[in-house]
Amino acid sequence: MLSALCRRHGMQDPEDINYRGEWMQVSLETTGNLERRITVEVPGEKIQTAVEKKLQDMTRSVKLPGFRPGKVPLGVVRQRFGKQVRQEVLADTMQSSYREAIHQEKLRPVGTPRIERLGPEASQDLKYAATFEVYPEIELADVSGFEIETAQAEVTDEDVDSMLEKLRGQKMRWRAVDRAAEKDNRVSIDFKGTLDGEAFPGGSQDDFAVVLGSQTLLPEFEQQLEGVKKGDTRQIEVGFPEDYRQPELAGKQAVFDVQVKKVETGSLPALDKHFVRELGIEDGKVETLNVQLRRNLEAELEQCKRTFDKNQVMQKLFESNQFELPAALLEQEVRSVFAQAMNNLNLEDESKLPKAQLEEQAKRRLSLGLIIGEIVRQNKIQLDSGRVNQQIDAIASGYDKPEDVVQYYRNSIEARAGIESQVMEEQVVDWVLEQAQRSTRSFTFDEMVNNQF
Repeated sequence: MLSALCRRHGMQDPEDINYRGEWMQVSLETTGNLERRITVEVPGEKIQTAVEKKLQDMTRSVKLPGFRPGKVPLGVVRQRFGKQVRQEVLADTMQSSYREAIHQEKLRPVGTPRIERLGPEASQDLKYAATFEVYPEIELADVSGFEIETAQAEVTDEDVDSMLEKLRGQKMRWRAVDRAAEKDNRVSIDFKGTLDGEAFPGGSQDDFAVVLGSQTLLPEFEQQLEGVKKGDTRQIEVGFPEDYRQPELAGKQAVFDVQVKKVETGSLPALDKHFVRELGIEDGKVETLNVQLRRNLEAELEQCKRTFDKNQVMQKLFESNQFELPAALLEQEVRSVFAQAMNNLNLEDESKLPKAQLEEQAKRRLSLGLIIGEIVRQNKIQLDSGRVNQQIDAIASGYDKPEDVVQYYRNSIEARAGIESQVMEEQVVDWVLEQAQRSTRSFTFDEMVNNQF
C-alpha cells in the first residue's frame, strides 16, 4: 500500500532505492514535525571522474566535421561538450545521491524536495540541501479492542411485494384529465426560474413531468402545483434549504414562472402475464418474477450491509488513529476533492464550493489511505487476485460484451489499479472485523437501502 501511495503522489518508493557506496557526506536536520533537511556533499574528484568517463564514451560515438566516426580526439570532445557534460553529470549525481541519502538515513520522503545549491558556483565539489516532508510514523491502535456494529437484515415477503408494487407504479398507465391536479396525479409543466431576477443554470426546463407527492421536486414546489389545471400559469416562490446539494443555491429564494401543459391520472397495470413479460420474465409467471425480485433484492441488501460494515470500520480506524498529515499530500488531496466536487456539481467557479466541508473530507480520506497502507505493510496483507478478477467479472456482467470489459481491465494498468485498491480496502475491512469485538444491529430492508441509520 505504501508503494501504491507513492505511485499515486508521484514519488519513488523508498524500498526501491539501492544504496551503492560511501562516496558522499550526508547530514540530517529535523526542521519540523514532519519536515527534514539533508545536506549532501559529493567530492569534486567523484564528479570529474564521471565527467571524464562520459566524455571518453562520447569519443566512440560522436560525429564531428573533419573526423571519422569514433576517431574524434578526447581533447576536441572535451572542448566542444565539456560544460554540457559536466551539467548533465551534476544533475545525475544530485538525483542519485539524493536517493541514496534518504535510503542511508532510512527516510520515507513525501513529494518532490526543495533543492538549494550550496557553496560557490566555481567549486568542483557538489554540495546541496534538500528539504522535504516525510511520512508520519503511525502507531496503529490495537484493533482487538474495537467494538464494531455490523448490519443484520433480511429480505421479507413484504419487501418483495413492495418492490412488485413499485414496478407496477413505474408501468403506470396515464390518461389526460380536464380537472384540477390532485396528489398522485402527473403534471407536465414548463418552468423558468430566476434568482434576484436573473436566470440560473438548471433553473429552466420544458415538458417536465412530476407526480405530485413523489418528492421529485422540493416539497414547497410540488405543494403549489396541487389544484392547477391545463393551461394555467403560476408564479411559484421556493426557498432552497441550507444543505441543498447545489451549494450555489443553498439558502436562497427563487421564483419560478410555470406553464401547466397537462394533468394526468394514472392506473396500475394488471398483475398478469403481459405485465410480467414486460419485465423480461419469458414464462409470464408471477412466481418466477418474485423469485427473480428476491434474488435481486438480496444482492442489493448484501451490498448495503457490506457498505455499512465498511463505514463502521473506517470510522473506527479514523477516530482511533490520529496523526499529523504531510502538508504536501494534504494539499494534493484537497485539490483532488475540489476537482471531483466541481465536476459532480457541474461548477466552474471554485468559490461556490463548501470548502471547509470538502477539506475535512480530504483530511479523512488521506488519513484513512495512510492508515490502510500501514495496516497492509505491518500485517503483510497480500492482494487477493481472485477477488480482483471476481469484481471485474461482476462489473463486466452488466455490459452487452463482457469479454471486452474484462480485456479492458487486463490492458489498463490504471483501471485495474482502481479495482485492486477497492479489493485491498475490503481485505483490510475483513481483517479488522476478524480481530475486533463485533455486535449486530438489526435493520429492515428499507432502512438499509435508504441509509436510514
